[in-house]
Amino acid sequence: MTPVSDIKVPDIKSVGVVGGSLSGLFQAVALAELGLDVTVWERSAGRPDDRGAGIVLQPGVAWFLNTFCGVDPDRISIPVTHRQYFGRDGSSHLTLMGQRMISWGAIYASLRDRLDSARYHEGQPVAALAPHPGGVDVHVGDAVHPVDLAIIADGSTSRHRELVTPDGAPRYAGYVAYRGVIDETELPEEMSAVFRDRFSFYDGDRTQFLCYFIPGDFGEMAPGSRRMNWVWYVRADAAGLDRITTDRDGTARGLSVPPGLIAPQVHAELLARARTLLPEPLRRLVEHTRAPFVQAILDGRVSRMRKDRMLLAGDAAFVVRPHTAAGAEKAAADAITLFGALGQLPSLDAALEAWEENRLAEGTALYRHGVGLGQRLGLDGPEPTTAASVEPTP
Repeated sequence: MTPVSDIKVPDIKSVGVVGGSLSGLFQAVALAELGLDVTVWERSAGRPDDRGAGIVLQPGVAWFLNTFCGVDPDRISIPVTHRQYFGRDGSSHLTLMGQRMISWGAIYASLRDRLDSARYHEGQPVAALAPHPGGVDVHVGDAVHPVDLAIIADGSTSRHRELVTPDGAPRYAGYVAYRGVIDETELPEEMSAVFRDRFSFYDGDRTQFLCYFIPGDFGEMAPGSRRMNWVWYVRADAAGLDRITTDRDGTARGLSVPPGLIAPQVHAELLARARTLLPEPLRRLVEHTRAPFVQAILDGRVSRMRKDRMLLAGDAAFVVRPHTAAGAEKAAADAITLFGALGQLPSLDAALEAWEENRLAEGTALYRHGVGLGQRLGLDGPEPTTAASVEPTP
């Protein structure tokens, strides 16, 4: 990488990032390396709830952590040597395929640790963005912060996407992902051994289940101190989604229900479905999970990612299905590409134009790939609905 001192960024000195989850942090860390004055506003207070979610560590994320954060990704991820495919009767076969698994929280912590804490303002939602010649005014509470460039990275339910493009509101794909995380200490040894060093799959009739180990809650890597992460994709029509995402207190949450809040009847149905449909080793994982959670699967795509000096990044632009294992990779690539364009091209307009062309092409391809994977698995529902009709409860 070109030494930062040798990079001349055209026409901008300050950047405002709307959203402080992974996408916003990738952007903030990379642009701060260019010597820009970067400020992040995150509407949630405290660390975002990762719910213990696991992520396949893709090359772009690994490169970013090593290059920009000085973190050896091998030290915060779990290796697998094989993919394991289960049959309905519980039998399995292996194929050799090396990968590494990481937790959402490990990536988040690496990025936050790299970013100067004075740049990150949590519990401060951006009320409005007002573009003007030469920049954007960011309205936060009663204050107005002028910046030269605003990056909208506030996720799939972005509150500011429409300032850049009228399209892109995500659509419900017709199925949900039930998820669970189990401390390895809570698994019987013979059960844990079935999944060690393996990325395990079961493809059933219009359903898919997958699981793998990720680091422990505090980054523990040794066998016995890690966590098992599983995901189960299950079809649900719009009415089913409403029922599944109404929590134990009767609150309609729209797109997801966090651990501990799934309604007892929905949890009971999940256990019954597992006993009926899953191979025995995977059924036992579901039964050992104290507090499963659930999220709707969405599709979202935009026709543009730039207007004036406002950019869309991460899931505010493209929401891709988790089968691609590329959500974090896409967010990292958005930041890496912008870093390169600003450092290499002669003007801001040229840099942003090149960045948008690249990210639109890659985002569209990844979006289509995810839809294709869902269709091949038979997961798509008959009538997708817009996520706007199922807004999450704050």
